[in-house]
Amino acid sequence: MTRGLKFQSFFSHFFSATLAILFASCQPSTITVPHHSEVVVENLGPNVNSPYDDFSPTITADGKILYFTSTRPLSDGTNNQQDFWFSRIRDGNWSMAENVGAPVNTPENEGSPSIAPDGQTIYFAAQRPDSYGSMDIYVADLRGTRWSNPRNLGPNVNTEYWESQPSIASDGRTLYFVSDRPGGYGGTDIWVTVRSLSGEWSQPTNLGPEVNTAGDEASPFIAADGKTLYFSSNGHPGMGGLDMFVTRWDKDHWTTPVNMGTPLNSEGDDRFYSLPASGRTVYFSSDRPGGFGGLDIYAAYPNPFPPGGVTTVAGVVTDARTGRPLGADITLEDLESGEVVAKFQSNDVTGEYLVVLPAGRHYGVTAEAPDHLFYSDRFDVPVDAAYKEVRKDIQLDPLVGTVRLNVFFDFDKSNLKKESIPELKRAVRLMQQYPKMVVEVAGHTDSVGNDQYNQRLSEARANAVRTYLIQQGIEPSRVIAKGYGRTKPVASNATEEGRARNRRVEFHVLKK
Repeated sequence: MTRGLKFQSFFSHFFSATLAILFASCQPSTITVPHHSEVVVENLGPNVNSPYDDFSPTITADGKILYFTSTRPLSDGTNNQQDFWFSRIRDGNWSMAENVGAPVNTPENEGSPSIAPDGQTIYFAAQRPDSYGSMDIYVADLRGTRWSNPRNLGPNVNTEYWESQPSIASDGRTLYFVSDRPGGYGGTDIWVTVRSLSGEWSQPTNLGPEVNTAGDEASPFIAADGKTLYFSSNGHPGMGGLDMFVTRWDKDHWTTPVNMGTPLNSEGDDRFYSLPASGRTVYFSSDRPGGFGGLDIYAAYPNPFPPGGVTTVAGVVTDARTGRPLGADITLEDLESGEVVAKFQSNDVTGEYLVVLPAGRHYGVTAEAPDHLFYSDRFDVPVDAAYKEVRKDIQLDPLVGTVRLNVFFDFDKSNLKKESIPELKRAVRLMQQYPKMVVEVAGHTDSVGNDQYNQRLSEARANAVRTYLIQQGIEPSRVIAKGYGRTKPVASNATEEGRARNRRVEFHVLKK
């Protein structure tokens, strides 16, 4: 197939009015959809939109950077392939859009970007020399301020057919996308694949007849809660053209999709839905009247179908002594099951990171960098939690230093709870990596109870950690257990929050 024909294939999947005609026989008659009078729809204006097609917006979890596809010319007048552009929100206004540049953009076409919540990874569709079919999905990582060379996701995801319109979940591992491969229910269907911790993508699974129809399903967007899916369709009852719908994962199935109604939907084509982690503002593309070009990007608020609440934890990872930003591995674990929920990296130039914690779990968040002690913290996000932002700058100590272990005990007990095991395994790995390392495990309590009682309890808890390390093969001579009772508080004992901080076990590296 020639480049020109491949471009036509790409273009038809996104814009061609003939798409709706081809599947008109599959599409149900138009219906009356709900109108949400409280919703305000605004065009993002000339800093983002142009006289050309501007579409498929994707926004970072913090809502600060918007990436999108545009067919506008470059500043030198050359044109008009599809490239990625971006704009930043500043004082409530979007900055003049800038081209993302090479190596993500090429003289060929790039489309349908999906930015990971932390803004450090981008998935997109393109046709390149190493593609398996007429359109493949690629990924690139942000290294400082430059994007890496894009990588093809491989033959488990990409086929000889058409794969496009990716949407990466907040765990950084679950990817929804659109394909016309065999095994679907209609023209284009929505599929999902999951990346293992070793980096391999699973064989994709079709979302099934609850979501996919005999028509076309397109432009999926999975919300930060990992359970709310927005997509476009001309196969579900709608107003005509492509309408936007929402479905939610309920235990073991997707709920019946709901038409999002007006003014989000119009009589034209409305698609490419995206929203930040807060879920409050909707960004989407539409060819409705009143725009600057063919397809324009709009914002709508408040979202009439908000996703579940999440907590975002963001900050900068630095060296505790020098203040130098660090590229660190960020691991998110479910403390109840021990499951590794997600793995990310802070930016290796700026040290910036962001993780999303969906509601209903107890999380351990760990940061690790070479030649530094790891850092751990715990975040409990109730099932009914509303959206919340937490700022957490992380300072990693060089190997000779102190780290608080994220270990847990029942009240008045010294038996390790199962939620402690992932953290203790990290301590074991660190000591295995540095076979001459000698550590002190220090137990501390709050001020409740008398001094003698607190001393005994702190010693018992320190010894419980020491015993675990020895059971995992660490030489006893390398682990010293010591209890300090309530003598070394790190916070006031006048509040429950302060007392909770004082009830801790610390890991002191005495010798590296």
